[in-house]
Amino acid sequence: MSGLRVENLRVELDGRTIIDDLSLQVDAGELLVVAGPSGSGKSTLLRTLAGLLPATHGRIELDGRDIGDLPPGQRDIAMMFQSDTLYPHLSVLENLCFGLRARGASRTDARMRAREIATRLGIAELLERPPHALSGGQRQRVALGRALLRQPRLFLMDEPLSSLDAPLRVRARAELMQLHRSLRSATLFVTHDQVEAMALADRLAIIEHGRLLQVGTPRDVYARPDSLAVARFLGAPAINLLDLARGAGHWHWRELALPLDAPAPRDRVILGLRPEHVYPHRSRWATRPHRSVTVAATVEAVEPVGDQQYLSVRVGDDRLTSRCEPDLSFQPGETLDMLLDLDSALLFHPASGRRLSP
Repeated sequence: MSGLRVENLRVELDGRTIIDDLSLQVDAGELLVVAGPSGSGKSTLLRTLAGLLPATHGRIELDGRDIGDLPPGQRDIAMMFQSDTLYPHLSVLENLCFGLRARGASRTDARMRAREIATRLGIAELLERPPHALSGGQRQRVALGRALLRQPRLFLMDEPLSSLDAPLRVRARAELMQLHRSLRSATLFVTHDQVEAMALADRLAIIEHGRLLQVGTPRDVYARPDSLAVARFLGAPAINLLDLARGAGHWHWRELALPLDAPAPRDRVILGLRPEHVYPHRSRWATRPHRSVTVAATVEAVEPVGDQQYLSVRVGDDRLTSRCEPDLSFQPGETLDMLLDLDSALLFHPASGRRLSP
């Protein structure tokens, strides 16, 4: 089978389990993004796949061949680290050409391909400079270009865009996706930036404490998280979580009876609502769901973010965040009605955190 296959991978370092029984697959031509909070084991996973760290247990296959015991140089993998690893005594052009020349490409062909990738990454004017004359973002783009030029069977990318400023990051993401589609190699991209993860991924894998929590398309993982951990990680602002209690045949939040059908673990359940499913009543973005409730709330904060704004409101001891259109005006301390879209509700088990709703 072409692509990467990892089965029951376990990695222990200094007596601690960093990767715990992790299995995943990346098909040839697919870009799988592995995301998770800092310390979740993302970089350790990449270093183990590249052969820089030993696996305690498990199998690593690339295009159907077991590479778990091969040294890094024989795995046909290109890895790009969070910090650039350029040769300081070589120019940008020579850095780009180095890997091609080492694998037998002619000087003319190597330079032609290097200039092409430099143009696509916006660094063509830097080709004669040494690395010390570049900014951090420029060095990272050179390192990205060098990795892309290798055309290996597998790309491993450890937050390669993290040092770029916002406009360059957006541009580099677009170039990376375009280049990936043209090269058709399997790519495993690690990030803790959920916006980057959602934008880049063909499929998205979420890990925490070295364990794989969920794999799926970005939209499915966002809309149907398997657990509270996944729901909390994805989404900016974060998902609204409310404790519900069962009584008199209904689920209740505060004094409100909610029209919800859900399995009943004991007498509690946790309701999750994304900010885009909580509306001020005068919002034109409201979807007018079949199932909804209205609650009086007090405005605590208003956060304009260009083409939208985030509204933070309080209902008793609970806080809710709403995403709404930017031209609506709110004042801290103002009381207003909020519509909760229960058609989009997510329900979670209060102890295990597993999603209960279908």
